[in-house]
Amino acid sequence: MDEEITFGPRDAVPLASGNHEAIVIDVITNNYRVKKVYVDQGSAVDILFYRVFKEFGLKDEQLTPVRTPLVGFTGPPINPEGMITLMVTVGQAPKCRTFPVNFVVVKQQFPYNMFLGRPALNALRAIPSTLHLSVKFSTPGGVARVRGDPEDARPCYLAMLRGQEKVVAQTTCLEPYIPGEEALQLGTEDEIEEFPLREDRPDQVLRIGALLPFEEKEGLKALLREYSQVFAWMVEDMPGIPTDLAVHHLNVDPRFKPVKQKKRSFAPERNEVIRKKVGKLLESKIILEVHYPTWLANPVLVKKEDQSWRMCVDFTDLNKACPKDCFPLPRIDRLVDSTVGFDILCFLDAFKGYHQIEMVEEDREKTSFITEEGTYCYRTMPFGLKNAGASV
Repeated sequence: MDEEITFGPRDAVPLASGNHEAIVIDVITNNYRVKKVYVDQGSAVDILFYRVFKEFGLKDEQLTPVRTPLVGFTGPPINPEGMITLMVTVGQAPKCRTFPVNFVVVKQQFPYNMFLGRPALNALRAIPSTLHLSVKFSTPGGVARVRGDPEDARPCYLAMLRGQEKVVAQTTCLEPYIPGEEALQLGTEDEIEEFPLREDRPDQVLRIGALLPFEEKEGLKALLREYSQVFAWMVEDMPGIPTDLAVHHLNVDPRFKPVKQKKRSFAPERNEVIRKKVGKLLESKIILEVHYPTWLANPVLVKKEDQSWRMCVDFTDLNKACPKDCFPLPRIDRLVDSTVGFDILCFLDAFKGYHQIEMVEEDREKTSFITEEGTYCYRTMPFGLKNAGASV
């Protein structure tokens, strides 16, 4: 473990370094993968915030009393709740190190979850580089490099600029860590506030950041309640987009002959999945039964990330007969750049977004597909069509 540690041309400099981002990494401790860990070379102690301490399931009786207050550049001295020693793992196997860290626990509202100060960095014999947003240290498996995450660093930094009283609720900070198994995400309930969207429907609850400033929080609630009609809790709440505003056309080239795919066979368990999916689509009036279609395709089952099934339709033949709509979709980098200078970015998740756009009536039968239960076509725009993205 006496290897030479250097940063050179082979170490990529992330674009975020030009903005002088802090080094914010992930570590593993107390059987959790902890995000938003600030590598603080200016701190004389290693700090663990009390809300994270409680989320670990630790008790106050496990703390060792500390009499010396913490003093920073500004603000009054902070009296710690106590000190606790935890084993911390930095890096990924085989290039990782596990060592004890004496954390000072403080009851303060910060966007970070813990600080690794000079004591931890010295124990790790780590060399940080703010230019490369990474930390290097020696391990039995060679020199390890732990990269900082600019996506975590930037919002934390902005929250600190607004002041502690305006620290906003961040994304998930802890993930239970079980070696060999996929980690499950765990939220921080003390940072989330639930409120009913409508007084007559107490079951329709929205979640917002509990740590938002009072005026912003009340303004956000008022805005959401003003536009409560745009939220869909079930298919019946989804009226769809008016046809005079948007409707999907197929524009099939008449030189192509209609294609009827031969019916495919599925295993019994997959047939059951298709039967249930078709039943839900019929109940939601997304599809309707059709007789004697000229175009006919087969359903396709695709595994989603949560291991459930998504039913699509094999529109390969139909897509070949449709010319491509060359509508220029916006580039993601331009969308990101356009957010510069704004404090709040809103993400709206459209409820069954594709199915809110209707198919033009004369093109519906062209989307027909066959199952064990019968033949159906889409009343609304389905997944898999070549030009569906342009319509959305």
